Amino acid sequence: MENLVIYEDRNFFVEKEESEIPWLKIFTKEPYRELGEMPKELRLQLFEIFDIIEDEMKKYYSPTKINMASFANMLPRVHLHVMARFENDSYFPNPMWGKKLRNAVLDLPDEQEFYKRVAKALKQFSPD
Repeated sequence: MENLVIYEDRNFFVEKEESEIPWLKIFTKEPYRELGEMPKELRLQLFEIFDIIEDEMKKYYSPTKINMASFANMLPRVHLHVMARFENDSYFPNPMWGKKLRNAVLDLPDEQEFYKRVAKALKQFSPD
């Protein structure tokens, strides 16, 4: 299954990760292997995109915590995971890649509306 791209500009795209929790991934279009290989201007844009997504997640979902991760071992290119975490999600307080602690059924607002809000906020920021 192809992941849904909810935003794209000339340098980045944001896609949904299939999960029980709201989980977005920010990718650079250029396949940089490490953050330090990116021009400083692009690193600043990456973290501005993260800030916008984090803010929209907090406002829309009121999560217990926002998690950010960047391993890039399996997919060796710069990308950030942004996850809204809830005390009653299946893994909390473990990372989403950790041991599942329960079978959760989360009652969350409509994700399509969230994607629209994120896309709108990112378009207002976009350098394009």
